[in-house]
Amino acid sequence: MEYKFRATALVLLLVPLLWCGCVVAAESDPSQVHGGKTKSLQVLKISFRGNKSIASSALKKILSTKEMKFRWFFKAPFDRKVFSEDLKRIPEFYVSQGFYHMRLLSHEVVRVGGNNVKIVIRLREGPPMLVGGLVLKIDGPCPGKWRTELLKLIPIKVDKRFTTPKYKDIEKFAGMFLAARGYPKAKLAMRAILNKATNRGKVTVGIRVGPVCTFGPIRVEGNESVAKHVVVRELRFYPGERFDGSKIEAARQRLFALDLFQFIDISVEDLDKKTTALPIRVLVKEAKKKTLRLGVGYGTQDQFRGLGQYEIRNFLGDGRRLQINLKASSIVQLLEAQFTQPYFLDSTGSLVVDGGVMRESEVSFENLKTYLQPRYQYKWFSGLSSYWGYNFEANYLSNVVIPPSSTDQVHQAYFVSSLVSGTTWDRVDSILNPSRGWRVLQYAEWASSLLGSQVDYFKFSLDARGYVPLSKYGTLAGKLKYGAIEPLEGSSDVPIFKRFFCGGADDVRGYPYQKLGPLAPDGNPIGGMELLEGSLEYRFPIRMPLEGAFFSDFGNIAPEIGSFSLSETRYTVGVGVRYLTIVGPLRFDVGYELNAPEHVSFAPYQFYFSIGQPF
Repeated sequence: MEYKFRATALVLLLVPLLWCGCVVAAESDPSQVHGGKTKSLQVLKISFRGNKSIASSALKKILSTKEMKFRWFFKAPFDRKVFSEDLKRIPEFYVSQGFYHMRLLSHEVVRVGGNNVKIVIRLREGPPMLVGGLVLKIDGPCPGKWRTELLKLIPIKVDKRFTTPKYKDIEKFAGMFLAARGYPKAKLAMRAILNKATNRGKVTVGIRVGPVCTFGPIRVEGNESVAKHVVVRELRFYPGERFDGSKIEAARQRLFALDLFQFIDISVEDLDKKTTALPIRVLVKEAKKKTLRLGVGYGTQDQFRGLGQYEIRNFLGDGRRLQINLKASSIVQLLEAQFTQPYFLDSTGSLVVDGGVMRESEVSFENLKTYLQPRYQYKWFSGLSSYWGYNFEANYLSNVVIPPSSTDQVHQAYFVSSLVSGTTWDRVDSILNPSRGWRVLQYAEWASSLLGSQVDYFKFSLDARGYVPLSKYGTLAGKLKYGAIEPLEGSSDVPIFKRFFCGGADDVRGYPYQKLGPLAPDGNPIGGMELLEGSLEYRFPIRMPLEGAFFSDFGNIAPEIGSFSLSETRYTVGVGVRYLTIVGPLRFDVGYELNAPEHVSFAPYQFYFSIGQPF
């Protein structure tokens, strides 16, 4: 009896200890053991509750604990120590954003099947700290417009939320403003008085302007094969000129754009001395002068494609550049050389000479073209550039599968001699995947027998594109393009390789490649003389790096100038998915025809896979 009592007492004592031990083990080691192997938990999702002013996406960015993106490719292991540090980081972040009464209420790590967990963090933001007053005191020269411009530039605003990053940015923005006006030695003194009881704060900014300064002697260091004058001419400021800090940053960007240097530092010396002529030190480290680039891709329209580029920078000195380009796909095969002479006729002008051989394997014809195109390129300002040049082509048509015309004779050489011009106005945030801004592309070409051309025409096109961000809901993108080609000097037609075509992965996606517009009796495209096409596309995030799209495209091609009819415009709608990468999105689109012409031989829907946004 006594033995049974002691055994029972021992069991009762051990059970709580064993239970506690299991709990402690589960808390300290969130892993599973299967067949002797440790399998760590994976974070499937992180959710926040109670955050109203700060978006969940912003909170996730400050965490070292991450969500699982794709279960088969990207893992997100759960580490309790890392997560504990994350919980400390959240209140610190909220304080920096002006929430001094924020409280973490609770957090849960919930098993959701297998070795996956879901994290739920609950918090209360509390009232934000608002800027009740902003005082700006300037000691020294202060035109009236300076005060107004500085108040607009300072990121802290009255009756807006006080944040630590914006408060720290006051010194940076005010310093840049004054340095751009000749006062790089300006001193700032800032003070913020924050009342947590009333949640109102007062910010005082005192500025001592200091003396007017000029650029001093310029010293270039680190250049070996690149001549000093190649560096100095990109600075575009000179000793004795009034100091302007914005010119230093612009010079740095121009030097990087040369692709001659892997490191550039432009420093202003003697800022702590009494002198007002400030020496400028330019330290560079040269990059490799020769680069070989290779790339491959695939698209349903042009199938497998390859790209090779060999570039020699500072070719023959003076910052010249030589590129050899090789491209190949089922549609285009190209071998081209491009020579660039910077600072031609003007500091913002350059001479560019293109020449090469290209074979076009289109639906209705093949064309072998040998060409040479020298042009003068001028940069008006950042984002706006134009060119004017001369174009010579020797075209050799073959495999023309449409009824012959006077200008589409097989095995006949066509010599084109023309003047060309174009303008690009670019104001987008990204060339590969724009989400904000606009682009305008203009092209004009005049071919005439006066220049020795065998065909006479004037060709013009204008392409406008716009991108409107919709906050966290994605981007609304639009495109509108118009083109026309007019035979000149008694010519009745234009060769097929110069006409407009429409339909495909990058314009009207409900039609096969080049099949929108005039067709021959056998269904092959003839091309036209007048083009109108456009697109409206809504691009929305799904889950990084996936993006979705809804789009509507339209297009119309007239066989002759003056025969254009809006009633013949064809419309398509569709959906798409993009996988975002550093080289641009991988794109899959499905387009459907809404008003296809009668007696067409192709399906009313088309599938396209490609690389890059359609526009």
